[in-house]
Amino acid sequence: MDYKADVEQSQKRMEAWWHRDIVDRVVVQLAAPRRPAAAAAPPHSEAPDREPPTRADLERYFLDPAVVIPNLKRRLANTWFGGEAFPVMFPVSIQMVAVLANYLGCPLRFVTKDTTWHDPIIDDPNGLPRLSLDPENPVWKASLRLLEAATAESDGYFVGCPDLNGPTEILGLMRGHEEFAMDFHDQPGYIRPALEEITNTWYECWKQTAGIAHRAGGWFFWMGIWSENPAIDLQSDVSCLISKEAFDEHFLPSIERQTRMVARTIYHLDGPGAIRHLDSLLALPRLDAIQWVQGAGGGSVLDYVPLLKRIQAAKKLIYCYSEKSELEELLGQLGPEGLYIVVQDCTSPEEGREILRSVGKWTRLRG
Repeated sequence: MDYKADVEQSQKRMEAWWHRDIVDRVVVQLAAPRRPAAAAAPPHSEAPDREPPTRADLERYFLDPAVVIPNLKRRLANTWFGGEAFPVMFPVSIQMVAVLANYLGCPLRFVTKDTTWHDPIIDDPNGLPRLSLDPENPVWKASLRLLEAATAESDGYFVGCPDLNGPTEILGLMRGHEEFAMDFHDQPGYIRPALEEITNTWYECWKQTAGIAHRAGGWFFWMGIWSENPAIDLQSDVSCLISKEAFDEHFLPSIERQTRMVARTIYHLDGPGAIRHLDSLLALPRLDAIQWVQGAGGGSVLDYVPLLKRIQAAKKLIYCYSEKSELEELLGQLGPEGLYIVVQDCTSPEEGREILRSVGKWTRLRG
C-alpha cells in the first residue's frame, strides 16, 4: 500500500538532518486524518470504548498479533503522513511505556487502552532482584511475536522497536520513584552497579527488538525519526527528582555509555525540572540530539527559545514541538540546520501541505 508517496525525499531530508545539513527546507513532521470522518489522533491511539474493557480484552488488545496488527494497519491507512512523518507501526504499543521494567520482573497492569502501569518490586536495595533478561518472560515473548508478525506483514509501512525507556527510569520504576529519590541520600551505593546491569539488559533488548523491526526498513523508535543507521532515544524522567550533582555522579555514566552503544542517540529532555541537567548532556561528545518537551503546563515552545539556542550553540540537533500559530516565530529565531519540528495541530492534508510550502519558503529566504 502507498502509505506515503514521498518517502525517499523525506529520507534524504532526515539523513541531512542527522548531519546538520539541509536538502531544501527545515525538517517538519506532521500528520492528519486522510478523511474528515477519520479520527484526528495519531495512528497509535484509539477511540474510547463504549464499555469498559476487561483485563482479558486489554491483554488481547496489547499482546495478540491477530488484534494488534489489523488495528494498526487501519490507523496507518487512515493517516496522511506529511513532511518527515513516516508510516511507522509500533506493534509493541508505545502506550506500554518503559516496558523494560516488565521484562525485568515488574508486574505490568493494563489500565485502559491508553494507559499501562508497572508495580515496583524492590523493597530492599540490599536484596536486588535479577537485573538480566528472562527469555521466558511472557510479555517479552509476546513482544517478539508482535514484532515478527508486523515485519512479516509489512506492505509498505515501517516498524518501530518498543519503548524501553532509560535504565535510570527503569530502576526508578522497579524501586518506586519516591523511595528511589530518598535512596540518593540514605543508601546510594547500589545505584551505579544496578544501572550498569540494567544498561546491559537495555542494550540486549534493544538489539533483539530493533533487529527484527529493522527488517521493514530504517531504524525507528517512538519519536518516529527516520535513520539509515542504528538510532535510539535516551531518557531519564526520574532525573527531575534529583540534583545536578547526583545526576552527574550516578546517572551520567550510564547515559554516556549508551551513546557509545548505539550509533545515533537523542536525549528526551522532558519539562522544566530537567533543564538543570542540560549542560551535562550537551557535554557528551557522542550524543547527537536533544528532544525538548516543555511538558504539561510548561507553556509555549517560544518561551524556551533561549534553551533551544543553547542546544544549537553546542552543535547538537534539536527535536521540538510547535503549534501552527507558533511556527513562524520559532523559525525566525532558530537556525535551520539540525532543526526538527513536530507540528502538533495539523487538521487536514490540505492544511499540512500549506504549512510545508510556508516552511520551504522561509528556508529559502533564510538561505
